[in-house]
Amino acid sequence: MDKLSNWREKAKERSKEIGRLKKRMQEIIQSRKNWKEKYTLVKAENDRLHKALKTKIKEENKWKEKEKKAIEKPKHHSYSTQIIMLCIWLRQEGNCSLRSSASVLKIVALMLDIELSFPSSSSIQNWEKKLGYSRLQEEGKKGTDWVLIIDESISIGSQKLLLILGVEISKYKMGSALTFKEVSVLYMGVRKSWKGQAISEELEKIKARNFSITYSVSDGGTNIGNALIISGITHVKDCTHYIGNLLKKQYKGNELFGEFSKKCGELRRQVYLSKNAIIIPPKQRTKGRFLNLQPLSKWAYKMLLLLEKEENILSPEQREKLSWLKEYEPLVLDIYMQCKTMNEIFKILKNKGLSFQSVEECKTILKKSNITDFFRIGIEEYMATNLKLAVNDKALICCSDIIESYFGKYKNQLARTSSQVITDSCLCIANFSQNFDEKEIKKAMEDVKIVDLKKWKHEQFPSNIVQEKRKLLKSVG
Repeated sequence: MDKLSNWREKAKERSKEIGRLKKRMQEIIQSRKNWKEKYTLVKAENDRLHKALKTKIKEENKWKEKEKKAIEKPKHHSYSTQIIMLCIWLRQEGNCSLRSSASVLKIVALMLDIELSFPSSSSIQNWEKKLGYSRLQEEGKKGTDWVLIIDESISIGSQKLLLILGVEISKYKMGSALTFKEVSVLYMGVRKSWKGQAISEELEKIKARNFSITYSVSDGGTNIGNALIISGITHVKDCTHYIGNLLKKQYKGNELFGEFSKKCGELRRQVYLSKNAIIIPPKQRTKGRFLNLQPLSKWAYKMLLLLEKEENILSPEQREKLSWLKEYEPLVLDIYMQCKTMNEIFKILKNKGLSFQSVEECKTILKKSNITDFFRIGIEEYMATNLKLAVNDKALICCSDIIESYFGKYKNQLARTSSQVITDSCLCIANFSQNFDEKEIKKAMEDVKIVDLKKWKHEQFPSNIVQEKRKLLKSVG
């Protein structure tokens, strides 16, 4: 019995020990599980911190590179490439004056608490001249075809600026009108007169710079036309000038139109500063009047519609001042419909170019339009003549409006000066395309010297009206 009793006691104790050990095992397993979870969390946090550290180091290195670039200066220059580029951007994209560009830099530095040295207006002007000069020396790439757009602009005195733009055909997609970014300045020069032979010589120099010229677009200027013939370059006439000249041929010698135009001018002077200024006609241009007939015809057409309405939209006094328009209603309707049709034609030709498809679209518009036979036939002749010049059924660029935009932007900058005379500042025209980067800026600043700018200025401007005027006034003390 004692042995049996001892065995039972031992069994109970062993059972308790086994229970205790199982319980302890479960505690250890749970503890191990908890530590594993903690380890996983700590490891994940360490990995995240390690990754964040690597990213931070990478960003710091990136900023160091940017800072290094920001303080990188072209050889023999006191300002960094980025500051030079920013100033040229302010001039070309922001349309700031030279002094305003320097002022903007000061404001930016003040607001962002940046330590900067500020360039003078003369430094900024030298920078944009250098970039412009550098671009005029660029070589063309072999195997690329170009279209030229040529025109000359007249300034005060006897100076005439010849501008030759280039469009790389492979980079321009039809569907929208040309913009500054799609055009490059291949040549600009100033002379007292530009004859066909002189223009042809400059065209040959462009060819010598590896520019393969497919055709050229320009207005009907005789000198430019002769130059293209001498150089053997196909001439596509500008649709804007050609169709505008059709209106000119129709109405220049027309007595009825002369009377209408005169009365519009008289009405403008009568109501300009009066309470009836709301009915004032648009200002008529002295030069290119027939290229700008649309605003005048649209005004007259709208006024005729108002006169027909019985509502009291117009006062009795205003009706009286506009009553004379009814005498010219047939003329106004003719001009209005022709201008409307002209705009529809331009919308196709200026965006899609001249092709068999665009010509068919234009013919459909002409058939539906209520315009004179002279105007319809003139447009059809223009399209038929120039369409023969198309190669491989490719659409032709037939609009030179972009060159007028170049002249307009330069004249806008020139208007801020007192003299408004063409000077060597015209080199900035080559920068209007705005496709420049830090690499090009740095190269231009290092390659072009001030002596190169002086030499170019002496070649283009041996004397100008400002110098002659100063000399004349100096002679009397």
